[in-house]
Amino acid sequence: RALQKNIRDDLDVAVAKGLLDKIGVEYRFSHDRIQEATYNMMEDGTRRLFHFTYGLSLASLSIEEECDSILFVAVNQLNLGGPAIVQDPSQSFTVAGMNLRAGKKAMEMSDFKTALSYMNHGISFLREHHWGEHYDLSLELFELAAKCALSNGDHKRVSLLFDQVLEVAHSFEDKLEITYTYVRSLLTSSCLGEALTKGLYVLNELGIVLSGDLDALLVETKSMLAEHSDEQLLSLPAMTDRTKLMAMKFLSRTQTCLLHTNPKSQPKATLHMVQYSLRHGMSGLSSLGFVLYGSFLACLGDIPAGYRYVKIAIKLAEKLNAIGSIGEVLAVGSQVMGYVEPLQSVNEVIVRSLECGLAVGSISNAMLGCLMNTVCAFWSGKHLSLVKSTVDDTLRLMSSHSTLVWILQTLPLYRTVLAMIGNVDDVPIILGSRSDIETEKERKMSETNLHLLKVVHFNKLFVGFMFRRYDEVKQLAIANDAIASLPFNSILISHCMHVFYGGLINFWIARKTMDVSWFDRGEKAIEKMRSYADCSSWNFQNKLFLLQAEQCFYLEDIESAKRHYDAAILSAQEHKFVHEEALTCELAGHFMLESGEGSSAFPYFLLAQKKYHEWGAYAKEESMKKYIKEQFGGETTTETNIGLSIPAEPDLRKRRAS
Repeated sequence: RALQKNIRDDLDVAVAKGLLDKIGVEYRFSHDRIQEATYNMMEDGTRRLFHFTYGLSLASLSIEEECDSILFVAVNQLNLGGPAIVQDPSQSFTVAGMNLRAGKKAMEMSDFKTALSYMNHGISFLREHHWGEHYDLSLELFELAAKCALSNGDHKRVSLLFDQVLEVAHSFEDKLEITYTYVRSLLTSSCLGEALTKGLYVLNELGIVLSGDLDALLVETKSMLAEHSDEQLLSLPAMTDRTKLMAMKFLSRTQTCLLHTNPKSQPKATLHMVQYSLRHGMSGLSSLGFVLYGSFLACLGDIPAGYRYVKIAIKLAEKLNAIGSIGEVLAVGSQVMGYVEPLQSVNEVIVRSLECGLAVGSISNAMLGCLMNTVCAFWSGKHLSLVKSTVDDTLRLMSSHSTLVWILQTLPLYRTVLAMIGNVDDVPIILGSRSDIETEKERKMSETNLHLLKVVHFNKLFVGFMFRRYDEVKQLAIANDAIASLPFNSILISHCMHVFYGGLINFWIARKTMDVSWFDRGEKAIEKMRSYADCSSWNFQNKLFLLQAEQCFYLEDIESAKRHYDAAILSAQEHKFVHEEALTCELAGHFMLESGEGSSAFPYFLLAQKKYHEWGAYAKEESMKKYIKEQFGGETTTETNIGLSIPAEPDLRKRRAS
């Protein structure tokens, strides 16, 4: 329809000669080779002129009919023409604007690779003095190009665009959006110190200083919140001031930087987000502030209050249609939910969070969701082959987007999974080496990233404990005192596992050394686990029973220990934690063996071996087989040995913990 009549007449001649086919009102080459030959016969300049002229004709039609599909075809043709073919300077800015429009449409469809291409083409069409002649158009193109570059993991492009805007921006406020994108880029590529410095500088310029006493700030925040019911919080007016909205953005990313570099100060940014929202109105990032506040309260020990604010945050994000924040809100909130709701169901929330992050091009949020999905899958007892497959895909996705900060957080757990499975050759190449091998770069990063240091240390402690490497575990446990004391003010699902396995290790060392200080640490773990079990018996009852069994083992209270071991096994079965059922059976076997009841120990060990197999922990299963053979002689008889029967399992239901 955009073609002139004389052009259609010429095309009809080509149809008559068999070069083109006409179907309805559409023309197409009768063969690909004819199209290719015709295209290559044209000189480059002529070819570009045809593309550009055709693009302009279609551009008018796309505007007239408001048709996105025609818009994309038109802009693609204009870009094939290129800036050099433009004779009228005004056309350059028209084409730049059309690329901006097409790029925005691509972003709406979550196609950030195509969107980046449009933004880059749009910038290429800008004339020499574009910052003076078309400032607003230029600024928006650069801002969105940087945002799309970040979504594609192109941190160098983000840096180049940031530097250019910084030189020509008319005001401090005009620098804020691209500075925010640059801070996110620094954070994602693990340049945490520089990201924090820039974030704090901007906040200071906006009149927000993260200083003062944390306790006083918390009391003030609680007092302000006490004036509002849940319904009133959800009904507060919206935040509309652009500068204040940018302040919320910088607060959100500053708290992320502090989480990794100075966890003790992280809540200050969170509390400022909450107070800022109460004073100036609600925004999408207000929901993030509330969910972080809930996480902080849960970390302080008030899980019910933390859970309440998680629910408020999710409702607020949904009410405000906060598509840019909902993914992160769900990811952070899921970690509190894991202390209240069944852990297996929490995984669904985490999957939704990463889908939301990918949909809006927030790669950092999506990678956070990927990491938490992996952690939740592992600790909820999913089959390890599925966990490994999930982490393989996660690491490749993280690597493709150059999200170093999340890669480093994921690798320690991945190596734990590999250690439990054993003999795994199919591992992705990450950071230039096999992902099952710790690199020097990782070791250096953990020296400055306190959260990473905790993650790395705990995973080594866990693997050593699971394979009964006592000397190694004891040394790691001694070092763990200093590491565990490092401040952390957001709650994670993995934290309850630190308490659980730390308590088991403390009781183990206490029995070996008869040092009462290790026993005291174990008792503290029991008290902590009891508080967790009060919030969710589904997730924590079996863990509490097992800790109590190990406590009774140390105290030589044989009958109480038996009841607690069996109760822990039954609870793990009931709540579908096959990995913890396996561990409990194994520890019960060691208890029976050391208590002189070898015949009673044997079926517990066999059941442990069977459950490790069900979990997919084949290396641990083989370790159990070897141990059983050493202790009892002969071949083990479980379902893993085809054709052999399973001996009667312990009669667990005859004994329950009081």
